[in-house]
Amino acid sequence: MLAKAFSVFGPALGLAAVGGPILGAFILDANIAGLGWRPMFLINIVLGTAGFVLAWKVLPRIPRDKAVFLDGIGAGLLAAAMFCLIYALIYGPANGWSALPVTLAIAGVAFLAGFAWRQQRAANPLIKPSLFQNRGFTAGLVMALAIFSVVAGLSMVISLFLQQGLDRTPVQTAVQAFVPMSVGIIISSIVAAPLIQRLGRRLVLAGLLISLVGEVALWALVREHGRALSHWTLAPALLVLGLGMGTCFGALFDIAVGDIAPDEAGSASGSLSAVQQLAGSIGVAVILSVWFHNSTQNAPSATETCLLIVAAVTAGCCFLVALLPRTAQPEHAEPRNTNVALEEHA
Repeated sequence: MLAKAFSVFGPALGLAAVGGPILGAFILDANIAGLGWRPMFLINIVLGTAGFVLAWKVLPRIPRDKAVFLDGIGAGLLAAAMFCLIYALIYGPANGWSALPVTLAIAGVAFLAGFAWRQQRAANPLIKPSLFQNRGFTAGLVMALAIFSVVAGLSMVISLFLQQGLDRTPVQTAVQAFVPMSVGIIISSIVAAPLIQRLGRRLVLAGLLISLVGEVALWALVREHGRALSHWTLAPALLVLGLGMGTCFGALFDIAVGDIAPDEAGSASGSLSAVQQLAGSIGVAVILSVWFHNSTQNAPSATETCLLIVAAVTAGCCFLVALLPRTAQPEHAEPRNTNVALEEHA
């Protein structure tokens, strides 16, 4: 059941990454109550409330284990680390690396080290230390951080390029860019799901390579046409990019938990979910900082630079595929023992 859950979870997160800008574009264009862009933040209240109600109604009611409690110190250290690092990454490139962003970056690293130290000693750690002794899961965690970072950053860069570089409206941007990507994600997610058990980590590699083809194609098109680029020229490359994303997302999460121990399942799923959320923030902060640093002179050139960074990260992830578990967990099977899995890798 864990494998089935992750085969759906990954594509859903990827679709959300490109679906958010589509929803935001229509909200912006609607100019609800004359509030302009502000309802884009208010929509989170609506969606969050709906999610809370659905969770209350649908999720199974499992009795609380009174022996298990939240590691408040660990959660606080992780929150402080992410706040300092993300703030530094956003503020530093945009305003110069003055004392404030440098101090925050150093503090973020220190808080992160404190979090790692805490996880080794807490009675109920947020992340079980044994997970980091699992080479396959650790590789999957690193890949998830990298992939979702560049996906989030690239989505924003494409949106900005179309609007500021090609003078498209928000709705035109949503239809011309994010609809082809979303279609690609949906199609490939459906096609790839039955192949996860058969192809294993090779499916992750296939998704990364397809994504890389789409990224290189986008780079070539922007470099060739610049501000004269039409949406009909852009759509096929974006569709290919979506096909690669959908192929990779579900398979990556499914394969990453392929050899975890039964008592690590909860910590593993929480770690992957948390990394995905953090990756979105980090990717937007870093890649948009690069774009804005270069876009004042030439929007197409700035977009080319960002696409090269995204392609380089994707290519690097291809080399990490060999560290993943070979296959996902068989359906209806319990997660394998971590020590046995490590022996198999060795």
